Amino acid sequence: MKRILLPILSAGLLMGQSEQALKAFFEGKTVRVKMDMPATHEGVDVYIGKAPPVDFKSYSARVKKYDVSLRQGDSVMITTIRLKGKNLEFQLGGGGYGTFGDDTGYVSLPPVPKSNREKDLERDIKNETDSRRLEYLRKELARLVERRQRDERLRREEEARLRENKKREIFEKSLRAGSRFNIWYPANYLKEAVPTPQDVMSSLSEYIDFGALSGPPRN
Repeated sequence: MKRILLPILSAGLLMGQSEQALKAFFEGKTVRVKMDMPATHEGVDVYIGKAPPVDFKSYSARVKKYDVSLRQGDSVMITTIRLKGKNLEFQLGGGGYGTFGDDTGYVSLPPVPKSNREKDLERDIKNETDSRRLEYLRKELARLVERRQRDERLRREEEARLRENKKREIFEKSLRAGSRFNIWYPANYLKEAVPTPQDVMSSLSEYIDFGALSGPPRN
């Protein structure tokens, strides 16, 4: 059992050490983006070993759907580096809207309930045997049902208004929440090797100007 677990634990420990090294090198530093970044936590996917590394059809769809939070040439802080099983998250200016804890925009008002009088009338109508009394009860119930349905329509209109307001609010927040690059590595790559800061910068050099982080210019 130990012979099976030891390589797995070692790989996990190595990944953890690598993540801490990447965090220490990048987080809190400022870089300049070379491309517009989608205003979403989905960010931009970069696939190592593929040509081109970025699927620009998917990228364009995200920009169209979410708009842009970071413009080409913007300076932004690297806020989080997270190394996962298959990819590395390179978060900029907050990492993009839509992460855990962000408002989902869900708005739902409860339906207008039946009044106690309406419930009583429904019960009494089932038990009433006098035809004149029954007609009277039915008319009163119809008025209450109509009133409740009117209130329900007003509530659904209010719900739609609140949803639209929430949608605008989230859109404004997303424009200020940054974005990210998701660097995807070939299968099992991260189990056998860990990226260095230089590896990460090389992977993103077409999309980010790392400035002084990349070291002095070479002659």
